[in-house]
Amino acid sequence: MESKENEWFDSHYSAQEVQPIEYMQMTMSKDEFIGFLRGNIIKYISRIGKKDEPLKEAEKVLRYSQWLVKTLQGETINPRE
Repeated sequence: MESKENEWFDSHYSAQEVQPIEYMQMTMSKDEFIGFLRGNIIKYISRIGKKDEPLKEAEKVLRYSQWLVKTLQGETINPRE
């Protein structure tokens, strides 16, 4: 998933060999990590139109939702995709 929405989300992490989301998935239990993802989905849904552009917030909801699906399927997240 190499697109413009990926640029805004990851650009500030791109210089790091291991990005925070990867570190969290490696060190948290699966339940803890799922809770983290769910919390971020709730956060971004709740603030649509209140902080950033609504589309930008909706893209964040989508991104965390995709990561949640991958996690539930037992896959490892690659934030560079």
